[in-house]
Amino acid sequence: MRLLPPWSRAPLLGLRQPAAVVAVLVTTAILACAVASAPLFLSSARSAALQQQLAPQCAEAAWPAVTASADAPVGDAAQEVAGAPVDAWAAVGRTAEPSLTVGSTANASGNVQQGVPVTAADGARLSQPATLLWRPDALAHVEVVDEVAGTGVWLPASYAQAAGATAGGTVDVGGTPTPVVGVYTDLFDTVPGAYWCDYEPYFTNASSADTPPPALVLTTDATTLVDLAVAARGSLSATASVPVDGSTLTTSRATELDELTTAALDATPLRGSGATRDPRLAEAADRAQVLEGGLRGPVIPVAVAGGLLALVLVAAAGSFWADRRATEVRLLAARGVGPVPLAGKAALELALPALVGAAVGWAASRLLIGALGPAPELDPAAAAAAVGAGVAAFVGGLGAAAVVAGLRARGTVERPLGAAPRWPAQVPWEVALLLAAGACWLLLEGRDAVVSQGGVAQVNGLLVAFPLLAVAGAAVLAARLLTALLPRLRRWAGRRRPPLFLAVNRWTAARAATATLLVAIALPVAVLGYTATLTASSRATLDAKVGVQLGAGAYAATATRVDPDAITGPDGTTVLRFSDATLTGSADRTPVQVLGIDPTTFAGAATWVDSFAGSSLEDLVGRLTRDSAVVPVVASGVPAGSYELRLGSVPVDVEVVGTADVLPGRRTADPVVLVDRSRLPEVPPSAGSDQSVERWTDGDVAAAGAQLRDAGAVRVTETEPADVQRAANFLGVTWTFGYLSALAVFSGVIGAAGLLLYLEARSRARVSGYVMARRLGLSRAAHLRSLVLELGGVAVAGVAVGGLLAVGAVAAVYRRLDVDLVRPPTPLLDVPWPAVAGTAVATLAVAVVAALYAQHAADRADPATVLREDA
Repeated sequence: MRLLPPWSRAPLLGLRQPAAVVAVLVTTAILACAVASAPLFLSSARSAALQQQLAPQCAEAAWPAVTASADAPVGDAAQEVAGAPVDAWAAVGRTAEPSLTVGSTANASGNVQQGVPVTAADGARLSQPATLLWRPDALAHVEVVDEVAGTGVWLPASYAQAAGATAGGTVDVGGTPTPVVGVYTDLFDTVPGAYWCDYEPYFTNASSADTPPPALVLTTDATTLVDLAVAARGSLSATASVPVDGSTLTTSRATELDELTTAALDATPLRGSGATRDPRLAEAADRAQVLEGGLRGPVIPVAVAGGLLALVLVAAAGSFWADRRATEVRLLAARGVGPVPLAGKAALELALPALVGAAVGWAASRLLIGALGPAPELDPAAAAAAVGAGVAAFVGGLGAAAVVAGLRARGTVERPLGAAPRWPAQVPWEVALLLAAGACWLLLEGRDAVVSQGGVAQVNGLLVAFPLLAVAGAAVLAARLLTALLPRLRRWAGRRRPPLFLAVNRWTAARAATATLLVAIALPVAVLGYTATLTASSRATLDAKVGVQLGAGAYAATATRVDPDAITGPDGTTVLRFSDATLTGSADRTPVQVLGIDPTTFAGAATWVDSFAGSSLEDLVGRLTRDSAVVPVVASGVPAGSYELRLGSVPVDVEVVGTADVLPGRRTADPVVLVDRSRLPEVPPSAGSDQSVERWTDGDVAAAGAQLRDAGAVRVTETEPADVQRAANFLGVTWTFGYLSALAVFSGVIGAAGLLLYLEARSRARVSGYVMARRLGLSRAAHLRSLVLELGGVAVAGVAVGGLLAVGAVAAVYRRLDVDLVRPPTPLLDVPWPAVAGTAVATLAVAVVAALYAQHAADRADPATVLREDA
């Protein structure tokens, strides 16, 4: 039988039905895109997590590096240690960039304090030791003050002045008279640039401006540095790094580089020295894996839900094929062909468009993730998994379409007109979805909705699965209940005008199709409303948390003791922060964060949400200027009353005259205290108050940093919202809801495709009814109004049902979506009304356009042909 024409010609015969071909191609493409996007998105997120962790670090953080070191005295091991890292990389076929340092070790805070002793030309030992450094092109990245030809050392200008040395003179380095062949501007007096980023601890003390590190003395060549290390009996450290662009790295590439580093260490034994690797790349890759693992929980259920929705659409396309091939199906069934051969025939006819659709869907997923995903770089394994998902979509989609086509074709022949639906259609299967949603909710009740694993914030998968299951089940149940009322609605419409009667009559004549279309509209609306609201709310909450921590839009800070009143500018406010402070009441002592502010500019620049306090920020700040015997302060986390405030060892009598639940600038769990800094006493460095000066701004943070430098600050750090979000590891939360939003758009595509299938599947009955009605006097305008009412009514009902489901889902979930339990405030609700209104308008617009399309198709039909086919 397989060689008979109905089967042998089937692969090409199916192409004669363009509508069925397009339906299967589009629906299979949607299915393939849904299932293939999950592994690609996870890989994209993993790459983005790696890249964003490396982005704020120095470029060398992404470079695989081998370091060999020998403790003082280095002695005969100097030459072997100096060349070992470069030799190690050469053994695995890589060219590496070397660097050598002598005499510096970092203390517990990361500050380099030990170095090589240096004696001035007059024989006096300098109080500041030196770090010796050689890099092949270091001298090309300094500002030259003076130089002469020859080999020797280059001194920073301030150090040369202290040593009384000039270019052409000599200094004693570790007991060896050494020519000074150059003087360069101290790096901390310049903008060093990316070249010196990884070497900042050698010329800047990040923890204290009062204790500088050893002077950075550069050597002209590696031999000079090695000779000085041997003569000074100092320690020697040699590093060789392979340059890598961290902005395009994937985790698989990072793993390969880590394995290559291991091979480099194993290839050349580093005898007599300690061999280590730079751990930063491996640590960033590990954290990226943790983030990706957390994303699997919510992403996989979302992908499965989207795939199931698309699979239903593909199955509907199979049913559509059966309707289009009804004549041949009846003929084959009359000759004894059963459902299985009919399903096989459908599979043969639909195979080519399904294959093309799967390929298109896979390509679309690659393009979409590449363009809209967290990062365009994907791991090869993810691409292979996406291909496998595309193949599975092809097989599963074709199988579902064929099975439904076979069952539908056989049922059309065997079941008489008007027969009652069989028992499976009467079972409320959607209750199983609601029970599953309830089970997820019960499981979620005993767990945190947002958890932190390895310092990475992750959304519990149950928080995603519960509302999706509940929304799907409730949408199907609502459609079942609403369509059950259609017979009564038809009796009511029988006494109304023809357009309304025709619309209601079509709904009732195809209750299953009407219910399916209602669900196809309600689900995307509900998912979009839910995801858009949670995404907007989580972003608003996250922005508020970040704003509280920063204090404003961004800030620049310095540990240099500069005069806050000397820092001026059109935008922002200057804050004096005391981290080592306590507030003592009648019973206990509480560690606090003290912010000395300028009351005239603080309220205009600081982050503030009305829910932070019962009073406005302007009112709270205004209380700091009251005339009183003690210093008035405003606090969060402590009650009003009189206290002794200690800034290090300096006591200040204060009174809390205002309280707030949250105050801007909170960066630890300790309470925050605001005080007018002009009313504070002088706090000397010896008080141990751990003081810093910050410039808060909603404008350009670089300008704020420049204002600090103009006031005399030496070491300035600039912090923006992206830095806090990256440090707090909120990326997984942001990307989770971004993927959910993509699902909502995807669901909308499914809904539109379902609407088109609804039209095409009933086009023959609609056209024949239109032809007969025109003979009875129905006008074209009245028929168009009936189509608008038919499709628009279902659209309105779908939007209403979807909106109610979205409200319920958001109400059940949003308070549990606290992306950070430590940082205030608690979750905020932010409804994106433009997106909600746009969804409703777009849904109605699609319904009207579909009605116009259906009317156009009916007008094009040849009445004689239609009546002959129905005869």
